[in-house]
Amino acid sequence: MSTTLHKAASPTDKPLTNLLRVFDHPGADIVLRSQDAYHFRVPKIYTVNSSPILGKLIRRTLDSPDDANAIPVVHLPERGKILHCLLTFIFPVTPLVPSTLEEIMELLSVAQKYQMRTALTHIRGSIARQNSLPMRPEPALHMYALAQKYMLRPEALQAARTIFLKQSMTIEDLDNKLDIMPSAYLYELLKYHERVRAILASDLTKFRMSSARGTITGFRCTELSSSQIPGWLDHYICSIEKAPNLFDIVEFNAAMARHIADRAATASEDLHCDCITSQTRSIRGFWEALGTVIDGSFEKAEPALSLVLEPEGSRAQINPTIPTTSPPDANIIIRSSDLVDFRVHKSVLTMASPFFKYLLSLPQPSDSKSVNGLPVIELSEDSEVLNSLVSILYPVHTVIPTSYKKVLYLLAACQKYDMVLVQSSIRVVVKRGIFPAPKGAEAFLAYAIAGSKRLVPEMETAARQTLNHPMTFEILGEGLRLFEGWALRDLVNFRKRCRDNVIACLDSFLEAPPRGPLGFRIGIWSKAPPQEKRVLPPWLNQLLAQNLNNLKLQAFTHPLDIHLRIRQEYSTALRIHETMTSSVVSFVTGVQTTNGSTFGEELENKLAQARDKEIVGSLTEAGI
Repeated sequence: MSTTLHKAASPTDKPLTNLLRVFDHPGADIVLRSQDAYHFRVPKIYTVNSSPILGKLIRRTLDSPDDANAIPVVHLPERGKILHCLLTFIFPVTPLVPSTLEEIMELLSVAQKYQMRTALTHIRGSIARQNSLPMRPEPALHMYALAQKYMLRPEALQAARTIFLKQSMTIEDLDNKLDIMPSAYLYELLKYHERVRAILASDLTKFRMSSARGTITGFRCTELSSSQIPGWLDHYICSIEKAPNLFDIVEFNAAMARHIADRAATASEDLHCDCITSQTRSIRGFWEALGTVIDGSFEKAEPALSLVLEPEGSRAQINPTIPTTSPPDANIIIRSSDLVDFRVHKSVLTMASPFFKYLLSLPQPSDSKSVNGLPVIELSEDSEVLNSLVSILYPVHTVIPTSYKKVLYLLAACQKYDMVLVQSSIRVVVKRGIFPAPKGAEAFLAYAIAGSKRLVPEMETAARQTLNHPMTFEILGEGLRLFEGWALRDLVNFRKRCRDNVIACLDSFLEAPPRGPLGFRIGIWSKAPPQEKRVLPPWLNQLLAQNLNNLKLQAFTHPLDIHLRIRQEYSTALRIHETMTSSVVSFVTGVQTTNGSTFGEELENKLAQARDKEIVGSLTEAGI
């Protein structure tokens, strides 16, 4: 089979020309034309037999030929490079797998799209032989996102397994990897991992209590667990439940080495541990049995992984409502996404919106929709949003949205249609409490929706409110699906910066306690020599150090609200200190008692300023 390139030559063709060898079969009776205008001359018998979908396209082309004297051309939407690789798995030539993960997944998706089952099997076999798929966390996250995008279930499961065994799935640990995939994909991955973890915990417990003993006949160890297997092995199996990344032959050998070293240092002559000389066959048998258990857990959990057709948007699904505003002399209709018509005046729309002013100035097409002679403009907003919006445009009673989520959709509609004054008025009534505002952990959902709608002020407000709540995947729940990756990443980084600022503030108190009146109030002599190291009273040092440690460990699992608690904690610690002090109260203690509330207030203010000096973060990825 000869290979020549059938496309007009141009300077921009050279890189692709060097990569592609386009099929030119001597007995070709059909041409497959790629989206980027590369022609593949092939026998239709091969193509029809390899793909029922391409078979239908070919028959349709043959039924309506463009030129009866020319070879029929079937137009395909795929790129020439991907089609070329695909054809190498259909015709008797050397198979060609693309070099990048993105193109590999694209190739698999095209083979799946055209129902080329045999070719799909061969492609996956070639990929496996070449070790082309990633086994490290970050590339696996990218692979999982691509597998979801192209609806490739085997690859999604493979990537999800790699991630489970290699990557800690907490918001803080994922950090800057959060924008690798749409959050709808991430939500499904978390649900799948939760199911795997539950099944694995049950299966490993059964393995420890029953099956494991039969795999370790070669081990001779005097330290046995309640299930009659070496204690270190029992502990190792348990550790995998908590940290699946420990299922690794290197970690296994390290656990055995630690056990042997401990026994060598402490065991007496009559307590003999022979783990290190255990038969290699026995160790291999245990490891293979453990691997079978873990493989089985993943297989049981497979149905829990769903492929997302497309990331869910934030459009609200509501029942059609009756417009409360419908003037009798209206001369235009705006129609909601749920097919509710609002009769309004063109003049009202054009005064409020430059967008509508321009739109209505254009000549209307002859086939445009109308109702009772009134032109119809179809909008993407639902009837509840439009009902509120129209009520704001007219001097009537304003229809209040039913939730803050609806307020955000209303603000987004104003932004979309360039209704600047209306948008500003809505923000004012939200501040006054007339329109709903986010409550509690609803701030996370508000931030997600505001991010997707590019509502910067609402993002800033919601981001600050989220600091008063824990930020974990459990707290986000199904709301995670509404986040765009960049928005979730920025929110995580914002929280980290706020935490670091508060930590720095506490550090400044611990490392260099204040002088002057403030230092005097907490028991530090204001006239101490400058070179003398200033030391906090032990009770106050302990209070600040404990809060500092908690901030480092719990910034995501607990609210970042130390400034709201510190004054009360300071007062409580001071009272306890005074109670435990000798009945002869020193002058310094008296000063502390007198000025304790003042210092607590100043400490609160400094921590609040440290937390709140950050802005939410870079919004360049959103085009803002």
